[in-house]
Amino acid sequence: MSISNWNGSARFTPAKICTPAGLPELQRIVTDRRLPKPLRAVGELHSLNDSAVTAGTVIFMRHFKTMGEPVGPPGHQTVTVGAGVRMFDLNRHLKRRGLQLCVVPEIGNATAGSVACCGTKDSSLGPTGPGHIAATVRGMRIMTATGVNEEIGPGDPRLPLMRSSYGLLGIVHEVTFAVQRRQKIKYEYVTVDLGAKIDRGEPLPTLEKILGGAGGFLGFLLPYRRRILVERRRIARFQLEIPGLDWLKLKLRTFAWRTGARPFMGPLRLLPRGVRKWIVTMWIGYLERFFLGFFFVWLLQRFTTFRADAMIDFKRPVSSYFDFTFWAFPASEWGKIVPRFLEFCEEWQRRTSFRTALPTEVYFIRKDDPHNDALLSFCRDEDIFTLDLVNWTDEDPAGWREMNEAFNDFAADNGGRPLLNQTKELSANVAKLVWKKGWHELAAARREYDPDRRFLTPFFEKLLP
Repeated sequence: MSISNWNGSARFTPAKICTPAGLPELQRIVTDRRLPKPLRAVGELHSLNDSAVTAGTVIFMRHFKTMGEPVGPPGHQTVTVGAGVRMFDLNRHLKRRGLQLCVVPEIGNATAGSVACCGTKDSSLGPTGPGHIAATVRGMRIMTATGVNEEIGPGDPRLPLMRSSYGLLGIVHEVTFAVQRRQKIKYEYVTVDLGAKIDRGEPLPTLEKILGGAGGFLGFLLPYRRRILVERRRIARFQLEIPGLDWLKLKLRTFAWRTGARPFMGPLRLLPRGVRKWIVTMWIGYLERFFLGFFFVWLLQRFTTFRADAMIDFKRPVSSYFDFTFWAFPASEWGKIVPRFLEFCEEWQRRTSFRTALPTEVYFIRKDDPHNDALLSFCRDEDIFTLDLVNWTDEDPAGWREMNEAFNDFAADNGGRPLLNQTKELSANVAKLVWKKGWHELAAARREYDPDRRFLTPFFEKLLP
């Protein structure tokens, strides 16, 4: 049976597929030496690279879906759930209790076990962290390579390591998250011209100016227009009910996220490649010149909704999906890196004629709380911003792959940090350029927890020290 990730960019055929019904069966699977290794636990397969790929045994965690009641005093509450619980379903569970996750990931299909030990983007809102969702994990239970059901609780010195373990130290089957009261967020959209500043040799607007007093933002950088469309997010002063117009605007935003600004790609597949390429080129120009500004700045403008309700349920099939890669950069280097990135994109297009077909996503993410961080966190040392190349997966895959490889070199040379389950075409040579102390700690812990390499997939074997 062939398996693919959420958008079809990674496909593989494991020798064995297991779907344990509960903890005893999971323990039998892990300790059964007849099963081919490496063993890899998976959820909804929202990783963007080969991190989930194995020729051995895939373990689907879809039956681990228990959701407990929140416990603890207000302001210090936690909830414990099974590793197979989707963030989208956990959000609905918490919503009925007036709560939400402290960091709400954009991708609602990601599962608890995955976000607890891997990584995803988006940030808490406000002047401080946590920066990403793994930093909100207060405990977990794992099944080790020797079949031991091990608990890593609050205050355990191994917790930062486990939050970045990527399934290499054991299979996560239960997670405890910190939760908070539901927050209503005001979204507003502005466009900032970067090209005029660059042409005049002036400094770019700082990240604080891009924020405009908001608690966080998501930007759509148009590298070939040298502009950025900014979605500012600030906590609403009054937690009132949402008017109908705001509800409608949230639905429109959700539609845009789910279609990836390419709602017509299904019928386009019936056309000859040359005709399809011409239509796509025309659409890209229209998208950048008119549609994005009209849709966000003029149509949506601003609206208010609960942050957790803006989570996206990316359903299959994948005919309208896009592909992206992730790199994080120090916020302090914004003014230097962005002009270099724009130059990189323009030069790459001149040299190869290839360009990305969708805007580059720019997430602003706060520094993690030093008392609750992850060993390989991309925001462990300071606030960061991301540069996420985004493209349509079915147009010139070779050109897309080559640009990712060149972008990885650019990012490593400019102090970037990858996300091991979302950075595409990550090579061993590039990985060596970004190794930090945490990489060596994870490699040492992997050898200790799993000396027989039960969980070590080729992807991680290639990248770890």
